[in-house]
Formats: sequence, C-alpha cells, structure tokens
Amino acid sequence: MTRAVRHAAEKSLEAPHVPFEEFSVKELDYLVRQLEKAKPAGATVEVSAMEDSHHSPCLQEMQAIVVQSVGPEGQPVETYFMYQYCPACKLAVRVL
Repeated sequence: MTRAVRHAAEKSLEAPHVPFEEFSVKELDYLVRQLEKAKPAGATVEVSAMEDSHHSPCLQEMQAIVVQSVGPEGQPVETYFMYQYCPACKLAVRVL
C-alpha cells in the first residue's frame, strides 16, 4: 500500500474525540452529525438507550452511540467508535 493510499485509509477512521474524552454536547443530534461526517464509508451511526446504565452523578439513563459496519443480514461486522451520552447533564464520553 502506498503512503498516499495508507494515509487516506487512516484518515477515514478519525473520530472527532480521543478515547475516554468527556465533553459537553448541547444536543445529541450535533454529535450524531459529527460522527456521520467522520464514519468510514459503508458504516452506520446508531443511537440506543442503555437501559441498565445510569450516569452516576445524576442517575439518569445513558444513551449509546455506535459507529459500526453492518453485514448483509444486519449483524454488526466491525465497531469503529462508541460513545455514551447523558441527556440530563448533556455530557458525552468516547469509550471506544
């Protein structure tokens, strides 16, 4: 793989945050839009409630945002980025 091709492939996997970085997000849609721009070709961004996970300072239910590729039958093939978001505190953290 040539240097230019390798650099293009590496660039496609850049998330807007480093792992375990906590940051404020006014709206979840803003973070989703950032991830839509940063995701690799063919990957999807999915948001779901984390029913058994609560933000320790406020005890509110967290939401998971996952960027992953999906196989032909809808099963996840590769996970690129994973975030947790607290809508009450408006805080997010990249966990993968």
